[in-house]
Amino acid sequence: MQKNIEKSANTSLALKISLYLLAFVFANFIVLWFGSKGLIFTALFLVPFDFVIRCLFHETWKGMELFLKLGALVLIASALTYVINRDSLNIALGSACGFIAAQIAAGIFYQLTIKRNFFIKVNGSDAVGILVDSIIFQVVAFEIIIPSITLSQFLLKIIGGLFWYWVIFVKLKLQEKI
Repeated sequence: MQKNIEKSANTSLALKISLYLLAFVFANFIVLWFGSKGLIFTALFLVPFDFVIRCLFHETWKGMELFLKLGALVLIASALTYVINRDSLNIALGSACGFIAAQIAAGIFYQLTIKRNFFIKVNGSDAVGILVDSIIFQVVAFEIIIPSITLSQFLLKIIGGLFWYWVIFVKLKLQEKI
């Protein structure tokens, strides 16, 4: 019985990691193919998904393990983006810088609110990380900040984050399975 539970937990974690990487790399390619206009789609669906999944990783991994494993996932996704298409260097670097900074900021907020309910710690940490990512990604990937794109991205990521929170924590109740 215990082995079945451990096997199920490992399968679930592997699935979360795979979906995290897939969403990350796909978001990078959408931006590569469509430029800053691609940020609108990725901001609504893919990036918020990764931010919400990060919260599940935060519940699974602790301390330095969280920092190292999440950092490794960001670097792997960025490297995959570049290996698949060498024209994606700026996008891959922007993603790596933006997400690492965002994950650190979101992780700090999440940890500070660890005793709060899931809605506060997930969506609050997402908002902090989303703001950091929205700014840093644009600066590194496009060498400019376009305020209208930054604001649109931020708002869409918040809406997308609320959607993914509802799917993952309300409908699927994954926090109960941690």
